[in-house]
Amino acid sequence: MIKQNIQSKYKYKENVMETKTNKLNARDFIFIGIFAAVALLIFFITGALAALTLFGTIANIPITLFFVSIAFMLAVSKVRKTGVFFIMGIIIVLPGFMAANGIGVGLSIIGWFIAETFASTMKYKDKKTIILSYVLGSTLQTALFTLPMYLSHGEYFVQRKEILHLTDEALQQYLHVVGSWQMYGSMIVLTVITSFAGAWLSMRILKKHFEKAGMV
Repeated sequence: MIKQNIQSKYKYKENVMETKTNKLNARDFIFIGIFAAVALLIFFITGALAALTLFGTIANIPITLFFVSIAFMLAVSKVRKTGVFFIMGIIIVLPGFMAANGIGVGLSIIGWFIAETFASTMKYKDKKTIILSYVLGSTLQTALFTLPMYLSHGEYFVQRKEILHLTDEALQQYLHVVGSWQMYGSMIVLTVITSFAGAWLSMRILKKHFEKAGMV
């Protein structure tokens, strides 16, 4: 009886400590802010370079998420607590407002919430969980952000021709490509590949350089 009481008290203290340490504090938010800024910088640079070609524009999200993965992996490795993926995900989809796709941004945030739920349920316990959570969030971002574009059958680009600075020739190319659901499925599959490759490679880099240096 005494042994059971001691074990119960120990488990209670352990759960309380885990709850406290799992909550984000001011220092955590600072780290997340820094890595989010890095993610946005990478996003804008790689996105701008990719947009120089038609394929790069269509596959902009899968391409950028390959490179952005390093910032996500750094953030999660440094702050392995509930909320990291969700906060990083929200910040990385905000540039979508520049394309006047508020619905896509909102749906993408839901996607990252699902990814966060998965990571939190697994308690960010290992690298496999972290990588899978990133792939899940990235894939949902591509699928949900571009969904309104494909559902509109090109009307999205027609209405936003001036905002997106599209020439008549570029507009016709977009209408031809975005009218294909095969392309939609291809971009989702491509995101699975690029996000997994990016996260896996980033983890390898972190282990080789940052972990040995004691930075994560």
